[in-house]
Amino acid sequence: MVNALEPLFPALRSLEALGLPAASLSGWFAYANAQQAQRLAGHFQHELALLAQEGAAQVDHAYLRSDAFRANVVQAVRAAEVADSDGKLRLIARALAGCLLTFPAPQVDKFQTMRVLEGLSEREFGMLLAVVGALDPLDPYADILPAGARLPGWSRDEAGAALLGLGQQGLLMGVNGGEAWRLSPLARQLVTLARLNAPWLAGNSDGLDLF
Repeated sequence: MVNALEPLFPALRSLEALGLPAASLSGWFAYANAQQAQRLAGHFQHELALLAQEGAAQVDHAYLRSDAFRANVVQAVRAAEVADSDGKLRLIARALAGCLLTFPAPQVDKFQTMRVLEGLSEREFGMLLAVVGALDPLDPYADILPAGARLPGWSRDEAGAALLGLGQQGLLMGVNGGEAWRLSPLARQLVTLARLNAPWLAGNSDGLDLF
């Protein structure tokens, strides 16, 4: 019986110094695609290295010792099982690494965000980034995007379908009877947890080329 978490154990053991009880890993187990888990492990190790460069001052040590962190590791491996590209695997790894951190208000529901990430396709995530890039960089969460807005690289029909998909997943909210879209609190959680490369995201210190 293959434990899909085993490829992540070397990276997880590197977190001992931050409070993760190494002895507890013996009880961690998940059924998932071992090959995908191995690919995820490589990306996760890379994301941990980036966090180490930033320093450990923002690490949520209590969370790291909790069952909630283990649940998010399992969730990440399951999300990796259905990931359709390396870009999606890098996003999952980045979000999982982000789970180690504390964030200022509003609080991030880490488990909820990881579950949403599992169902988000690479194409949908590309649209989310396009929406973010089209909004006011000073306060994107207060800005709105007209439903018929032109977005680089997307036809009107493609954009319309993708925006509807993001709305169905709770990442966008309709405004004025569907005449415009606004980023939802859930989208804010995803952007924050994954520490995406945006000029208005405080604390982001490295570029991110996911796709």
